[in-house]
Amino acid sequence: MVVKQLLLFGASALLCSVVSTGQFASAEPQGRVVRIAELEIDPAQLESYKAALKEEIETSIRVEPGVLTLYAVSIKDQPARIRIFETYADEVAYKAHLETPHFKKYKTTTQAMVKSLRLIETEPIILGTKSR
Repeated sequence: MVVKQLLLFGASALLCSVVSTGQFASAEPQGRVVRIAELEIDPAQLESYKAALKEEIETSIRVEPGVLTLYAVSIKDQPARIRIFETYADEVAYKAHLETPHFKKYKTTTQAMVKSLRLIETEPIILGTKSR
């Protein structure tokens, strides 16, 4: 019984130590690059744009280890107003992403479809994910 209590106390102390130093949270954004892209797409070309975007996101996630997340959403009741939430492991991964053949293909394919594009730089605070 005493051994179990000592093990429980030790585990609790370790957990408190890890949590208090912040080393427990895998959500710490050290070095992460997070961007938000605000796009307005020509409504007449929206379906073609979404197909090109889908291909680009699926390829980036599959082949680029430094691309952590790419989420694309549209504003409710305004389907041509797209927002993309991008997370990269670091600045090197972001710059590498911009040079990939699939990203360059996406840019040239969608250039005439995009009416406006605004990239928003962010300062990550906490990036939480739930593991599957």
